[in-house]
Amino acid sequence: MIRRLAALVCLALSLTLAAGRANADTGPDAPPANGDARQEARQRFLRGIELAQNGQWDAALAEFSASVELFPTSVALKNAAIALRQLHRNAEALETYERLQSSFGDKLDAQDQKLVADAVRQLRQSVGSLTVTSTPAGATIVVDGLERGLTPRPAPLRLDAGRHTVRVFLQGYEPFEAQLLLASGQNKSVDAKLVALARSGTLRVEEAAGAKLSVLVDGAVVGETPWNGRLSVGVHSVALRGEGDMGAPPSSAEIQPNQTTTLRLSATRLDATVRVDPTPTSARVDVDGVTVGNGVWEGKLRSGKHQVEVTAEGFLAWRREVSVRSGQRDVLRVALERDLSNPMWRESFFEPHLYLEALGGPALARSFAGGADAACSDAGCSDRSRPFGFLVGARGGYQLTSGLGLELFLGYLSLSESVTRQKSASGDFPSTATAFEDTTKLRGPAAALSASYQFFERTPLLFRVWLGAARAKADFSGSGTFRGRATTVATGGQTLTYDFAEPVDIPEQSPSLWVPFTGPEVRIGYRVSKRFAVDAGVAMFVMFAPTTARVGTSDRDRAKNERSQQLPDVPNAFSDGSTARLGLLRLGPDDGFGTFLTVVPSVAARLDF
Repeated sequence: MIRRLAALVCLALSLTLAAGRANADTGPDAPPANGDARQEARQRFLRGIELAQNGQWDAALAEFSASVELFPTSVALKNAAIALRQLHRNAEALETYERLQSSFGDKLDAQDQKLVADAVRQLRQSVGSLTVTSTPAGATIVVDGLERGLTPRPAPLRLDAGRHTVRVFLQGYEPFEAQLLLASGQNKSVDAKLVALARSGTLRVEEAAGAKLSVLVDGAVVGETPWNGRLSVGVHSVALRGEGDMGAPPSSAEIQPNQTTTLRLSATRLDATVRVDPTPTSARVDVDGVTVGNGVWEGKLRSGKHQVEVTAEGFLAWRREVSVRSGQRDVLRVALERDLSNPMWRESFFEPHLYLEALGGPALARSFAGGADAACSDAGCSDRSRPFGFLVGARGGYQLTSGLGLELFLGYLSLSESVTRQKSASGDFPSTATAFEDTTKLRGPAAALSASYQFFERTPLLFRVWLGAARAKADFSGSGTFRGRATTVATGGQTLTYDFAEPVDIPEQSPSLWVPFTGPEVRIGYRVSKRFAVDAGVAMFVMFAPTTARVGTSDRDRAKNERSQQLPDVPNAFSDGSTARLGLLRLGPDDGFGTFLTVVPSVAARLDF
């Protein structure tokens, strides 16, 4: 889009150059055509072309406008209108196109006349109009920080669709302020009933060097320096505005009843423009510590860094250091985030509702606190994989207040651990496995009740407490090669020995367990829309798993509550050729679990109904 418009600008330039300097368009109100002004106008126009080609529409607009002031031409006006449209300043673009029609309409060729007429028709559909009246009349109208004449105006104000702040100021009366939302094509009116000052003081404003500049109080021009006037008691914003970029940025003046406050300001070059467009429209705007008003504000500042603050009751304050460049117009659209801890939301705006979440994430634990873990704590493990798995599920809740929610979670939990450790066995002949591979798994559905409380709206910060249980199946397995020494007594009374190494893998029962758990959780997220949000967080659960003795699956093991395996006979094992009957191998008792801590980081998506 920018490339296409830049091409139109270049086409306009080529048409102008082809016409020649002698045939340059001049309007009926054009100043005398002196050579210096005409040459500077051309240079500024060319600079605007270059800036437009680079997409720097703010700077391009400034150059086109300066060119028009020096020596008006149809092509400079048209390109200024194009730049205004690119900057979404539709009302100003419409006025510029209409000026082009009135000043140069008969000098435009048929193609340009059609392009301008189409642009005017489109822009009229995208702007609204505002009629401002006051009692008494003669009050200054300030819209979005810019003065727009006196009441009553001969014609309605044209404004871009959107939010606007309207102030009406008349010396000796309380300032009037209104916020409004204007749709495209809409006509609205504001009737300001001004109230005479009951308590007032006097403000005197001087320029430090004695220069003559316009005095702006709360955005309205009230006179020239030095100026004296009665104002309502309280804090007011005062600025100076002179020719070109000369002026003084906003300063605070606190008016005391029946007293005179003197403010001496130094004029300087204000070469940048800042517009602050807050939501809600009643938000207070401060620039460099000076309150410049409520709602939309636009004003000139020195290029460089400035502190901008936007605040409103029930919202989190917005503070930023912004850098503005010379010749630029920066627009700050600030949407304040609601402070859900503020009582105003709970009392006035909140509606209880249902919500649904889907979540998932890894689950980690330091140990299961069972027998295998105890062996590792005594440095009896050569290798270890700590409990790891996942938790997934869905949560349904009911938001009772803007902060408090009650919830039910249904999901699935899985954790598994493996260790390689030393394990001793008893039986007919004692034996030991130095690399006994022991695996424990805990898996099953989980359910929990929870209560949560959240703060903030755009970036919710949530705290939750869980109380639930998992119906989990415990799977155990262990295998290894056990080494020992079998003995027998020969016929002659001699003791014979046989060193054996037998693989052992004892099937174990897989009991189903109730595992209660509880713990806190903290999450932070981002609200994508009014109904949809995403977040991430971490929960810490204390798992109260039952002790759960590990038992083999054979009838004998179930009866004796142990784990055992019959080792095979080994023919010709002893030196006299006799068979070694290794007999029964019994593993020492082990508990599968104890009370352990599980950490679950997770991500979630939430839908509010």
